[in-house]
Amino acid sequence: MNILIIRHGEAHSHADSDFQRELTARGVKEVTSAGECLRSQSLRSEYEKSGYVWVSPYIRAQQTADHLLSAANLTTVPREESDAITPDCSPEDVVDKIQQSKMTNLILISHQPLVSALVGLLVSSQVFSGPPMSPGSMALLETDTVLAGCCTLKWLRHAPTYNRSE
Repeated sequence: MNILIIRHGEAHSHADSDFQRELTARGVKEVTSAGECLRSQSLRSEYEKSGYVWVSPYIRAQQTADHLLSAANLTTVPREESDAITPDCSPEDVVDKIQQSKMTNLILISHQPLVSALVGLLVSSQVFSGPPMSPGSMALLETDTVLAGCCTLKWLRHAPTYNRSE
């Protein structure tokens, strides 16, 4: 199983609520570049066959999904908005939800601090050991069993270059 964890792109700091914050022009550019990086990684066939996309309902996460999936040519992968992956959600609850889903490949688009905590929990069993994930960052994990500490971090990529040479 591949789990691709993505933090939304750069968002405006002001809005009527945190939920309504939209991507900046830089944020759109970041996530479009992230999508192009994914397209070059040959992940498309894996996700088209057995993939799923979970997206936070927050506007900036939805916009990230729109731009990233379009640039990655992954718009046909089933997509679900999930209240279980908003900024203050429990990474342990997310792991439980993934376990219950029985899916083979997942793209999860969410927020800090959840994305770093989730990577930390899945790779080292420690929510506080996750890597820093700036806007637009992506972490690809691989595992046979979705349990705390049972995933391997295949790569971690950050805007603006996404280390495409790796």
